[in-house]
Amino acid sequence: MLFQLRDLPRFHQDRSYLFKHMETLHTFTGKSGQDMLMAVEQELIPALAKAKSFMANSKNPENRRTMKTRTLYLFLFLPALLFGQATNHFNHLDSKWNVARTYPAANQQNPNFVATTTTIYGYRGDTLINNQQWFKLFSTNDSLFKKNLVYQGLTRTENNRVLFQNSTYQLDTLYDFNLKVGDSVLFNLFGKNPEKIPVTDIDSIEINGEPYKRFRFAEPKIIAFDEFNEVWIEGIGSIHGPLFPHFPVKFSQEMPDSMLLTCTYSDSQQRWQHPSYSACYIHIVLGMKTQEDLNFNVYPNPFSERITIENNRKENFDLTILNSSGQVVRKMKITSIPETIDLTELTNGIYLLRINSKEISTTIKLVKNHQP
Repeated sequence: MLFQLRDLPRFHQDRSYLFKHMETLHTFTGKSGQDMLMAVEQELIPALAKAKSFMANSKNPENRRTMKTRTLYLFLFLPALLFGQATNHFNHLDSKWNVARTYPAANQQNPNFVATTTTIYGYRGDTLINNQQWFKLFSTNDSLFKKNLVYQGLTRTENNRVLFQNSTYQLDTLYDFNLKVGDSVLFNLFGKNPEKIPVTDIDSIEINGEPYKRFRFAEPKIIAFDEFNEVWIEGIGSIHGPLFPHFPVKFSQEMPDSMLLTCTYSDSQQRWQHPSYSACYIHIVLGMKTQEDLNFNVYPNPFSERITIENNRKENFDLTILNSSGQVVRKMKITSIPETIDLTELTNGIYLLRINSKEISTTIKLVKNHQP
């Protein structure tokens, strides 16, 4: 390599030195300069500074030898810092988050119709404030992320935290990926019900071969036929969208009501795709030409063991059933109408029935209420 390990502190003191060796570093690690700089700044430099200070002030030879050994371990573990860190979407200007919102949109002719629309969040440029770099975050319903962009605010990463300034420059911590089990985050539900909600579990998931920490939160104290179901993924954010902690809400359990991250893109490639969605961009709204086609009849509903599906169209359909957490519990093809489906194995509760073909797509709420 074109640099020595002793040169690493220069990366922190002189950022141009890092970018001078960017190509070599990228060849050996596969990481972008921003990710590598974050690893050096957040992990290695603070540890080296602590070690240097300890050795300078310690008069005990044994302590000095111990700290030298630990410092050696830091250099030995440097490859893990550079190779093993998950891609932080908030460090890349090309990052995008696709968020699908599903909600009832029925009318008199289509009483069961459920709409799904997608909002894309992404960066368009950056700015300097007090010599600090901030990324400009926008949102749009345009699938190409070119038209009707709405400015949302500024973000910046600092010590594994994501800071956010809204359009009025009010500063807030959007994410803290240093949280531990038992730590709490203040969520202002619906903008009027602030509550500190603790982290109940932290585990790890693998996305595209990279390990990401996953944080699960408790449900709010007040539950009224709705759920919070908040989960963070380190470097990606909430499963409900990147700005969800700034505008948190709860979702109804009595009707189709969800807001879920379908896909993310960062550092020139797709990173995340929700297992319940086959497409990243979904736009299902009721149009005059499709009202009759979308009018599926599903009965009985509520059901105890089986359902029957009827429709006027003579074509094949893909059928997906999801539980209230968005997990797929049944997937099949329908080749003839009417079709009767045995759902005896499902537990009592609320489910979403998604029916898709090449031309149409609809979602129907199902309720299983089996009485033994």
